[in-house]
Amino acid sequence: MARFYEITETFIKFGFVTVSITNSILILLTVFHIKRIIGTYKKMIITVALMGIMFSAIELIARPFVHNYNKGWMFFSLNTWLGASQLFLQISLAVYASFYLSMISFISVQFLFRYFTLTNPKIAKKFGGTGIIVWIIYPIVSGSFYGGPLFLFGMPDEYADEYFRKEILESYGLSIKDVPRFSIIAYGADGSLRPGAYFIITGALVMIIQYTIIIYCGVRMHLVMSRKFKNSSVPNKKLQKQFFRALVTQTIAPTILFVFPAAYVLLSPLLNIEMNFQTGWIYAALSLFPPIDSIALMCMVSEYRNVLKEQCKYLCCWTTERTVEQNHELRSST
Repeated sequence: MARFYEITETFIKFGFVTVSITNSILILLTVFHIKRIIGTYKKMIITVALMGIMFSAIELIARPFVHNYNKGWMFFSLNTWLGASQLFLQISLAVYASFYLSMISFISVQFLFRYFTLTNPKIAKKFGGTGIIVWIIYPIVSGSFYGGPLFLFGMPDEYADEYFRKEILESYGLSIKDVPRFSIIAYGADGSLRPGAYFIITGALVMIIQYTIIIYCGVRMHLVMSRKFKNSSVPNKKLQKQFFRALVTQTIAPTILFVFPAAYVLLSPLLNIEMNFQTGWIYAALSLFPPIDSIALMCMVSEYRNVLKEQCKYLCCWTTERTVEQNHELRSST
C-alpha cells in the first residue's frame, strides 16, 4: 500500500498537467478573443497565468514536503528522479516557497489596481507604462522576504539534524544527511530563541501585509460598488462586479486550501505546540491552486464564458463535419 507522501507526487503531476492546460487556455483566450479586458489588467491576467505554470513546474522539481515533529518542522525535498545536488534542491525549495508568496502578493496588487480603477483612475493609470516594472518587482521582492530568510535562518545544523534524525528515518526511511532540507525549530533545549523563530516571524509579517492590502481593498471596493452602482448607470459596472467576485474567489481558494492550514503549521514551533505527523498534504492541496485560480476567472467573467461556449460549439461542429466527411469517404470507397 502506497504511503501518503508517495501519493502526493501524483497530486503534483496532476496539478502540473491541469495548470498547463487551463492556464494556456486562459492566455490564448485573453490574447486573441477577449475584447473588453484591455491594457494593464490584461497584462496582469497573462502574468498570473504564466506564474501559475512556472509555480507548478518548480513544484515538480522541488517535490516539497513538510514533517512536524514535537516543537519544530522540517521542510524538505522528496525528489529522487533528478539526481541533483542537495544545494540545487534546497534552492528549488526556497524558490518554490518564494513563488507561492509572490502569487499571493500579486493578488494584492490586482486588488490595489481594481480598487484604484474604481476610486481614482489617475492612480490606476500609473500601473501602466513604466508602472508595470513596479507591480512586477513588488511580488518578487515580497517572495524573496520568504525564500531569503529560509536560507538565512533555516539551514540545518547539528542540533536540528539530531532533533529530526530518528523521526525522518522511521517515517520515510531516509538518512537525514542525504535529504535536501530546511529545519525550523523556534527554541533551543534551554528555551532560548533559535534562528527558526526569526524565519517564522518574517514569513508571518510578509503574509499579514498582503492580506491587509487584500482585505482593505476588498472591503472598500464592496462599499464603493454598493454606493456607486446602486442608483446610477456606471459604464461596465457588471464587468467590474465580475472582476471583484473573481478576485474574491481567487483569494479564498488559496486561503482555505493552504494559508489557514499552513499558518498553524508555520506558527506551531513559535507557539510551543507539539505535534508529530506528515503535514506535506498542504503542498499536495496547493498544487491545485493555480488551475482553480484560472477556472474561477473564466467562470466568473461572462465574456470568458461566452467565448468558451462559442469555441466549444465550433469544435463540436468541426468534429461532426469531419466525422460525416470520413463516413462519406468510406461509403464512396466501398
